[in-house]
Amino acid sequence: MTKKILKKTIFYMILFIGLFANAQDVPVKGKVTSAIDGQTIPGVNVTVDGTNKSTTTDLDGNFTINASKTDVLTFTFLGYITEKVNVMDKTVFAISLKEELSQLQEVVVVGYGTQKKVNLTGSVSSISTKEIENRPITQASQALSGLASGVTVQQGSGRPGNDGASIRLRGIGTFSGAGNDPLVLIDGLASSLNDVDPNNIKSISILKDAASASIYGTRAANGVILIETKRGRKGELTVSYNGYIGTQKVTALPDFVDSATYATLRNEANANMNSGPSYTDAEIELFKNQSDPDNYPNVPHLKNLLKSGSGLQMNHNFSFTGGDEKNSYLFSLGYLDQDGIIAENNYKRYNFQLNFDSQIKKNLKLTANLSGYSANTEEPRHIGGDMTNMMNFAVRQGPIFAGKKSDGTYGYQDNYSPQAWLDSESFTNRKNKLFLGGTELAWDFMKNFTLSGKVGYRYTNYRDKEFLSDLQFDANKYVGPNSLRVSSGFDNTITLQSLLKYAVNIDKHSIAALAGFSQEEFHSEFVSGYRDDFPNNLLYEINAGSSSNMQNSGSAGEWGLRSYFGRINYSFNDRYLFEVNGRYDGTSRFITDGRWGFFPSVSAGWKVSEENFLKEVKWIDNLKFRASWGQLGNQNIGNYPYQNVIDLGQNYTFGGSLVSGARLSTLSNANISWETTTVTDLGLDVNLFDGKFSMVFDYFDKITSDILDVVSVSGVLGLNPSTVNAGEVRNSGFEVLLNYQDKIGGVNFSVSPNFSYTNNRVTKLSTGLNQDINRGLFVGHSVNSTYGYVADGLFVDANDVANYPTQPYAAEPGFVKYKDISGPDGVPDGKVDATYDRKVIGSYFPKYSFGANLQADYKGFDISVLLQGLAGFNRQIGAYQAYAFYNGGQIQQWQADNRWTEENPDPNAEYIKLTSLNQGSGTIRPSTFWDRNASFLRIKNVQIGYNFPKPLLDALKIQKLRIYVTGQNLHTFNSFYKGWDPEMSQSTGDNSPFYPITSVYTLGLNLNF
Repeated sequence: MTKKILKKTIFYMILFIGLFANAQDVPVKGKVTSAIDGQTIPGVNVTVDGTNKSTTTDLDGNFTINASKTDVLTFTFLGYITEKVNVMDKTVFAISLKEELSQLQEVVVVGYGTQKKVNLTGSVSSISTKEIENRPITQASQALSGLASGVTVQQGSGRPGNDGASIRLRGIGTFSGAGNDPLVLIDGLASSLNDVDPNNIKSISILKDAASASIYGTRAANGVILIETKRGRKGELTVSYNGYIGTQKVTALPDFVDSATYATLRNEANANMNSGPSYTDAEIELFKNQSDPDNYPNVPHLKNLLKSGSGLQMNHNFSFTGGDEKNSYLFSLGYLDQDGIIAENNYKRYNFQLNFDSQIKKNLKLTANLSGYSANTEEPRHIGGDMTNMMNFAVRQGPIFAGKKSDGTYGYQDNYSPQAWLDSESFTNRKNKLFLGGTELAWDFMKNFTLSGKVGYRYTNYRDKEFLSDLQFDANKYVGPNSLRVSSGFDNTITLQSLLKYAVNIDKHSIAALAGFSQEEFHSEFVSGYRDDFPNNLLYEINAGSSSNMQNSGSAGEWGLRSYFGRINYSFNDRYLFEVNGRYDGTSRFITDGRWGFFPSVSAGWKVSEENFLKEVKWIDNLKFRASWGQLGNQNIGNYPYQNVIDLGQNYTFGGSLVSGARLSTLSNANISWETTTVTDLGLDVNLFDGKFSMVFDYFDKITSDILDVVSVSGVLGLNPSTVNAGEVRNSGFEVLLNYQDKIGGVNFSVSPNFSYTNNRVTKLSTGLNQDINRGLFVGHSVNSTYGYVADGLFVDANDVANYPTQPYAAEPGFVKYKDISGPDGVPDGKVDATYDRKVIGSYFPKYSFGANLQADYKGFDISVLLQGLAGFNRQIGAYQAYAFYNGGQIQQWQADNRWTEENPDPNAEYIKLTSLNQGSGTIRPSTFWDRNASFLRIKNVQIGYNFPKPLLDALKIQKLRIYVTGQNLHTFNSFYKGWDPEMSQSTGDNSPFYPITSVYTLGLNLNF
């Protein structure tokens, strides 16, 4: 019996020793890389399942952890699929993580914090650095084109230093001076979207509804754009270089006829007006054979002007990141050099960014963000204004005017000659500087509570110098005297902010609360001086000019804003979501009694996919309904509009002498208050098939009430009328963003289209008016509507003119027919007049915006295509651009090819018969004949790149090497005026300055080491 017990004891002891030996921990090592490009991934969490043992990978992706043969290691990292491996007998591992297709863990920046996208109850669009990097973007506002639903982006110019895009979120909310620009915050401080270097952007969040934006109260009526810049990370110093070099050319160029054709068609226009010819056959032949180019030239003035500059564009950015367990930093330096497509035009900008994070103590963290730039712009100038005006007059100047002649003199039309003014000493020089800095200290003073304080400072200054030389065109033509205007100014904003945050999870309940205080103080000043008659064109300092006509001016302004705000988030069982926001704002821009306003919002979400009846449906990752309501304000109405302001410099004669005076010019209204925007939003978020497909859909209804409008009064008042809170505008519509991403073989690809529809309409004007024609405001129609006649083709002959309703001008065959649509009794009366026969014929604001981002990569190669478009709007271009021979202007080939003639009296001809035209010509009055559909689809960007393989990078001892080629604004599909870009900003009438949008072709390099 004793032997049996002894044998069993020995057996169990051996078994226990064996089991103990098998379970003993040993060091396990390895490296974690990305399955996409083979790059190492620092910061990956490595844990032993069922224990508290964990570590993270270092800068090179390496890890070491103690584990036994029976353990399971779990590797997790944001943006990648979690990987689990059994240790067994292995001690060295090579782990390759695949990118996470699911967007459920994506974190987005919201007002004063971050939230998981899956838990949002408001309408927020987000754009990552991956979607905008390596595009030749000179201004950050260009980055939003085609990428986000509910956002209308229009880049109206390619002018270096001034080629930013206008951005409208869900339509135009007001027609007052309060404006429609969204509030932009860069790392939490109010600024301009173009103040940040696109290379430094980590993410962009667009807050579109009241639920997401009301936390910013009185400044959020037009939506909010939050920019988060890149930050440092733990590990050794990493140096990155991103740069490109490329060239620009205009996206569209009008085709003007040559001088011989010009002369021939000019004679035809004279004949149509019963006048004699301007040119003989012999002169036309001299234009044709170019034997005497000084006197019978053939000069394409606009084309030469737009090709006089190099168009060279380059951008270089170096960033340095690193840190240790407690501190991390990012330091970035950038340089942009953009030569215009016009000679003497250049824009240079130097940027810096310094972001620093320090974990001073376990519960105390310091964050600092410092950025700024220094920019310099050089442009040519002429007597008609700046460079954009020079282009307008180059459109007017026909090929029959010489450029620079063989004897050194210049051909000219009136006072204009692009060649002469480019050769002159005239110039415009602008210098701009910006500093933006913020420091925040966050203290976790007790469990679940964080208290933070932030101070921010924004400073900008400018100095403009505009010199106009005198100019001798030839022996008979002199323009002068020379003149100089110098102006400078600055503004600064001081921001103080304090936040208290609370977050706790109790069983199935999750609660997060925020309370905050903010104060902003703004101050600005400017001065300007002018003199003329300088002794020569090389001495252009203000004191060198004559004092007989000197002028000066200057002013200052300031405002303040104080705010209290809060937010409560509640989630039950991770499926029922609620959020309440409120902000109480006080501004110096209103009288004391109406200075404060409260702006609330409420929102809710239901994650249906978390309900038991859907939780087992494996192909549904997320299905969530959202609903929100809230109110927003707009305080941008001028500094002190409620006060009676005395205008100085109102000189008058007294006792036979001129004395200085002052007067009250505008009757103020002390009772004006906020413009208020009320937004209702219904949304649906869908994620399917393990994150391969996602959809975000929103319906919105946005009403802006109490819009500041001018009351019509009798002229006997003697003062400009005051503004009152009387107008109302409504924007309603829907938006959808889709995304599909998958992998076929070795090809990863994604397709992300978006579409938005916005119905914008004025619903109320002051004093019961239904229309304000001069401002393009009509109840029931869009803000900035076009008002004019309805065209019915062209008159065929004199009999057609006689038998058609009487026109409001002296109609002729070949001119535009205006329809008789009504009369005094509400029915056509056989007479077309301005009172009864004009109507709203179009709108300048697009009803539809759309885009698509297409991406794919395969074995180191990648390609992306970005499409962008706008539709549902009409535009007309400037008078010299639209009308042949207007005010001595020239003629384009499409006008010549498609004109009405007596030999071909086509009533549907694209262009009228040729005559001389001016602003009073009846046939060019606003009508559907001249108002063109400006809808377009643009190939916004195409990029092809190659990432060099890891073995080569290891040999070169660098982390990343990628080369790429990019084309920006490659092609535009449209039916607009031939030769003119429908997106380009341009006014109508004689004075219609412009700068063409440009295509940019670049070769670039990304390098990390």
